[in-house]
Amino acid sequence: MNPLRNGKITSSQVSRLMGAPKPQATYLEELKIARRMNCRISQETSARPTTWGKLVEKRVFDLLPIDYKLTSKDFIQHPQFEYWGGSPDGVSKDCVFDIKCPYTRKSFAQMYEMMEANDIQLFKKEFPEYYWQLVSNAILTGKQVAELIIYLPYLSELEEIRDLAANNTDIDLETKLFWIANSIDEDLPHQPNDSGYNNLKIYRFEILQSDIDILTEKIKSLQPYFI
Repeated sequence: MNPLRNGKITSSQVSRLMGAPKPQATYLEELKIARRMNCRISQETSARPTTWGKLVEKRVFDLLPIDYKLTSKDFIQHPQFEYWGGSPDGVSKDCVFDIKCPYTRKSFAQMYEMMEANDIQLFKKEFPEYYWQLVSNAILTGKQVAELIIYLPYLSELEEIRDLAANNTDIDLETKLFWIANSIDEDLPHQPNDSGYNNLKIYRFEILQSDIDILTEKIKSLQPYFI
């Protein structure tokens, strides 16, 4: 975890500021504790869904156009509000993107069908954490277009994913991937080869200027908490 993130508003959590007062107050309290402790509060970095997502992100990236660049290990800080930043999964020439690898078939299907509806308001309502994460990352990278990318492998891909885990060269993941490398098919998220869903889906949309303004004003209003 990048220490620059400690105690700062991050894109992955920014949706907690955009709803009811209680989640916002809880989040601000957590950030206050993190600043004083000089580390993040949560230590659930080895949870299986998190580990799965980090590994499979690399496979998804290999399926994307060649001009896409992974930036998930970089922390981008807002030039005006130093207490706000994020680590978008990646950027291309004209967009910022985040990759989601749902751990359950139901969650993948729900996201897939939302994307098929091509309705930004539905996206904002059903998956606010992902919507506002992309808005935040778009602001931080200066992009006007964002992409939500989701992936659930077919059964026929699992052997390659196990090989990817077994031959991993990422030190941060090395000790956490044993369960994937030594799994059976039913241990891993996947869908049948004849599924009616594609394994990869991209939802591309233009960021609403009104939401850029709303989020920026919200962050600006919280400046007293970080003095």
